[in-house]
Amino acid sequence: MKISNNLVGSTGEYFVCGELGQRGILGLITPKNNPLYDIVATNEGGTHTVLLQVKTMASTNKQGWKLNKSICVKKNIENLFIVLVKLNGIGQPIDYFIYKYDDLAEIVERNYNRYMSVPKRDGSSKKDTDMRWHNIKDFTKADWDCLNHWDVLGFG
Repeated sequence: MKISNNLVGSTGEYFVCGELGQRGILGLITPKNNPLYDIVATNEGGTHTVLLQVKTMASTNKQGWKLNKSICVKKNIENLFIVLVKLNGIGQPIDYFIYKYDDLAEIVERNYNRYMSVPKRDGSSKKDTDMRWHNIKDFTKADWDCLNHWDVLGFG
């Protein structure tokens, strides 16, 4: 079944809030199209808060996350994280890859530069695009270490 991109994105945000709630963390979804983050997460006492951008991959997508090129711009915001949600199909566990935002920006930029450095089959250069991606086939041990690594958010 084909699900719209908007519904896939919203589904990922709600799943992240559910995971946070199970850990005693309050996840508040921001209004749509907030350019920097989708969820504000805080402990019950309000003494620790983080900002989460959520990117969700549908279960029919076998490649990876398609991202805007702005993902490669570091934000230098200590409490900004990105959660890559991989929906695996109805009744299947969901994968959450949790990164500090600037760490993922660096990874995606490095992978894109590596991709661009290889000429096309005819020897010509590839054209720059507004899209970037984070493909599972390119994952390193460091990426797999981010799987369900909720502790990185600092809630203890």
